Amino acid sequence: MFPVHERDQLRRDLVNAAEIDPRVVGAALTGSAAVGGEDRWSDIDFALSVDRDMDAVVTDWTALLYVCDAVGHVDVRHGSVLFRVFLMRSTLQVDLAFWPSSEFGATGPTFRLLFGDANELPQSPQPDRAELIGLAWLHGLHVRSSIARGRVWQALHMLNGMRDHVMSLRCLAEGVNAVQGRGLDDLRDASAFTGTVALSTHPDELSRAFHVLTGLLLCEISDSGLAQAVRALSPGAATRR
Repeated sequence: MFPVHERDQLRRDLVNAAEIDPRVVGAALTGSAAVGGEDRWSDIDFALSVDRDMDAVVTDWTALLYVCDAVGHVDVRHGSVLFRVFLMRSTLQVDLAFWPSSEFGATGPTFRLLFGDANELPQSPQPDRAELIGLAWLHGLHVRSSIARGRVWQALHMLNGMRDHVMSLRCLAEGVNAVQGRGLDDLRDASAFTGTVALSTHPDELSRAFHVLTGLLLCEISDSGLAQAVRALSPGAATRR
């Protein structure tokens, strides 16, 4: 486990490196540290505004992180923004975001500008409710067919995906963050989902959890036609209306 003082020192080193890199015209802390919510387990989230030589900047900063004892990285792209996620030998996670300066700015509340200028950007939206319902229904179809075919591990995989979407719907309904499970612990009664966890891969246990989860999905649906289609997936589900 990484020592907190080493995490804090590495973050200071990265800020100093950004301030002396002439290609970096702005920088911001993102994530929990940007809003005073950092704890023992928090990683480093650092965003750079780059006005030229983007590929060279990414290459140079990647080399810097490996000098600082990174052991691997993975890339996530969002439009022209590259999020390069590093795993340090100490298990610390370091997320470096490389933004073109013309697009650099806050897309959510966890953004604290350290230097430079930030553009006014639209805030990242919550997931679409109708899409979540559709995805939950599609996963439910595959839960049902997988159980019927005796493919119990596929059924469990689909059941877990279905639960993710239904829990996101509950987050939307209660006005908490519905992205990546960030608002789940803020729900008024997350324990309602306890019965949706399958305790084994026995078909009867998978079916039991599926029935409970289908009932919770029905609670999120107002369209009568769609509700009828979902109800047909698992006739034994409780509707809790």
